[in-house]
Amino acid sequence: MTNKKTKDQKVGNKPYVIPARPESLISMVELMQKKDPCSDQIADILKKDVYLYASVLAAVNAPHVGLGKKITDLSHAITLLGLDKLFAIVRLAALKNSLGKVERLDRFWDSATEVAELSAKLAKKVSGLDPHIAYTLGMMHDCGIPLMLESFESYKAFLREVNGNDLLSVQEAEIDRYSVNHFKLGAEVAQHWFMPEEVCQAIEHQAGYLDALNDKTDCSDDAKMLVCVLILAKNISSIYRRFWRIYDSNDELSELKPVLSYLGVPDVDYLDLREDFVGAMEQKDLDAC
Repeated sequence: MTNKKTKDQKVGNKPYVIPARPESLISMVELMQKKDPCSDQIADILKKDVYLYASVLAAVNAPHVGLGKKITDLSHAITLLGLDKLFAIVRLAALKNSLGKVERLDRFWDSATEVAELSAKLAKKVSGLDPHIAYTLGMMHDCGIPLMLESFESYKAFLREVNGNDLLSVQEAEIDRYSVNHFKLGAEVAQHWFMPEEVCQAIEHQAGYLDALNDKTDCSDDAKMLVCVLILAKNISSIYRRFWRIYDSNDELSELKPVLSYLGVPDVDYLDLREDFVGAMEQKDLDAC
């Protein structure tokens, strides 16, 4: 008898398996719960995980950080990043490493990074949200997709089938075919990987954001704000990706009106803001926004 899964076979009571968290992340969580976490102890934990170690140094040495010299000392990097941003980087890097084994997902993570950066910038512009939390949501908002790809052999073809459909239609089609949707799965992954509760809620409710904004679903105020920021970030990313085409800068905003109303942002102000972001992205200088 073989234990090899057949096509789209369920595992146990669920049709998927949440990837195991590395011991380094669990140790980090325990340490971060202390009143004054010691940076040397954090560094010792990260040094035991090559991927997390490299991810932290890569983050602090990224061009947009603008440091004058390359940082190679992990303790110094931790001090420069700050504990909140460091923890976000570690969580996301650990998850990315775990979910990247099914196949090459570089394009998926590049897109997630773009939405994350936009979310962080928008959080500063149109809300009082912590930009680090908004960045985490941007990176995590579709994290259920790699796990669906890993769990179901037919899911890649399914994505091609539903390409261009609205999110609610995609969610319904996923439930019908797989008995789970990637939004709910993504929220479960985020919770399992120690993401903030408002991020977990925002991931789960992004397809049904209208119900969330109208208090038809159980969603915190911060989660609603995060969903709104995410929707705008995805809209800007979409506009940018078709920037080489001729498009009307005054395109229909009906789907965004509830979001803009919730955030208290006039349509014309958002169009101006979006134009600034797209221009900066074309110039590869998003940090100038």
